[in-house]
Amino acid sequence: MRMPRIRRPGIWFVVSIVLAAAAFTLASGIGTAPDSTASVLVAARPIPAGTLLDAAAAGGLLGHAPVPADLALVGMLTDPAEGAGRRVVAFIAPGEPITQASLGGAPGLTPAPLAAGERAVAVPLRAAGSLAAAPPPGARVDVLASDGEGLAGRTRVVVSAAEVLAVMRAGDGADGAGDGALLLRLGVDDALEVARALDFAREVRVVIRPGGEP
Repeated sequence: MRMPRIRRPGIWFVVSIVLAAAAFTLASGIGTAPDSTASVLVAARPIPAGTLLDAAAAGGLLGHAPVPADLALVGMLTDPAEGAGRRVVAFIAPGEPITQASLGGAPGLTPAPLAAGERAVAVPLRAAGSLAAAPPPGARVDVLASDGEGLAGRTRVVVSAAEVLAVMRAGDGADGAGDGALLLRLGVDDALEVARALDFAREVRVVIRPGGEP
C-alpha cells in the first residue's frame, strides 16, 4: 500500500522567521551611535597658513565636532587653550581637525616660534659641510668666521650655542644658498654679526655642539 507524502511547510516557515530575525539584529547594530562622545577642534572656516590663533581670532575660526569617546585622538586638539598664541603652518580647510602638526608640532618636540627680539637667519648649508652632516632642528651650533690669509689669518666665534630652527634644502627658499641653508634662531645683535660675517668673512663655518652641553 502506498504511503501518502507528508508535507511540512511549517518547519520551513519557522526557519525563515529565525533567519530574518538574525539578519535584522545584525543590520540594526550597524551605524548605531556610540554610548558616549567627545569633541575635537575643527576649522569653522578656511584658516590660511601663518594665522595667529590668539583669543580674538580663535572664537571665529574654531569650532567643535563630535567623535566617539573611545577614538584615539593622537595629535588632535580638543581645547582652544591648546592652540592659544600659536601659528598655523599649513592651510586648514573648513571642517578639518586642528592638529599639532598643523600648528608646527607638539610643544617641546619642535623649536618654539620666534619671540620678541629674535630673528631667523639663514646660513648656507655648505658651512655645515653637507646636507648629510646638517644638524636637526633643535640642535645647538657655533658659527665661526675666518678672515685673512696665512699667518695673518684668524678665526673667531661669531655666535655660540645658536638654535637650529630648520634645515632648508635647495628650492625651499634659502636666500643666496643654492644648496640650502640652516635657519638659526638669533638675537638681534647676533643676527647682525652673522650677517656681517656672511658678507665679508673669507669663510663661515657651522660647528655642531654636543647635546646637553651648557
